[in-house]
Amino acid sequence: MVYLKYGKTFRDLRIQHELSLSDFQDLGISKSSLSNFENGKSMIAFDTLDLALQKMNTSLHDYSLIINDGVQDDYISIFTEIEYAYYFNDTKELQRIYEDYREQDEQYQLIAYCAKGLYTHLNADELQQLENYLNGVQYWGIYELSLLANIGHLLNSTFIETISSRLFSSSMTYTKILYYRVLVQRFLYKMILSYSDQNNQPAAKDLLEKSEQLLMPSDVLDRVKRSFAKSYYTYSFIDSKRGKKEMLELLRCLKKIGATEVRATLKREYTRKMTQKNRSEN
Repeated sequence: MVYLKYGKTFRDLRIQHELSLSDFQDLGISKSSLSNFENGKSMIAFDTLDLALQKMNTSLHDYSLIINDGVQDDYISIFTEIEYAYYFNDTKELQRIYEDYREQDEQYQLIAYCAKGLYTHLNADELQQLENYLNGVQYWGIYELSLLANIGHLLNSTFIETISSRLFSSSMTYTKILYYRVLVQRFLYKMILSYSDQNNQPAAKDLLEKSEQLLMPSDVLDRVKRSFAKSYYTYSFIDSKRGKKEMLELLRCLKKIGATEVRATLKREYTRKMTQKNRSEN
């Protein structure tokens, strides 16, 4: 796990603000629990961590920036490469990333699986390794959320339900950090499409409602993707003609404003859905 740096960063901030371990007991954090956290032996709940940081006049965003200074930056840069390759449908680049990192330590291996999962199937061992890692996550930082945003839709549905419950027990906390919110929305978008393909209407509807709760006024791209996911849902469960019309209208709008890469990504999902529908009818 990568939790040691969370505790160390917190300890540095606590000392900087001249606070003792006992100064956080009013938040329900015992001295022993905080000491274990700072020494990387355990984690504390995300909401509790947020309150503890507020006591030091530190936002989750600032805390995240401090943590991400160093080795974690390398992870973020690779995830950014994966995102670009995904939007440009660059399979060769995704294959390169997979080959470059699949033989390295576990955290790089999991990133490699993200790249692979966007152009082909993951095998049972790779999926199990991802699930084992995510199942042990207590603090969902950029690394963990990036894994989920890229390949969450490929994991076991029962496992995903458990993960979703954990995330949304602290959903309002994630709205405070833009990049966290974007990653959660990417995960929800893919899961809505996945549940629609699986004919699981209750689960798809639930995630549509959750995605609405997370939206902020400035989240334009997330609104576009949610609109597409909602139309995809409508096509799958409510009214196929209306859903198809809505998806095509959105694609035309994206073409008109020159959002080429985003349109191409959504068009691939639209084409896949139409192909899937035709096969089921023949």
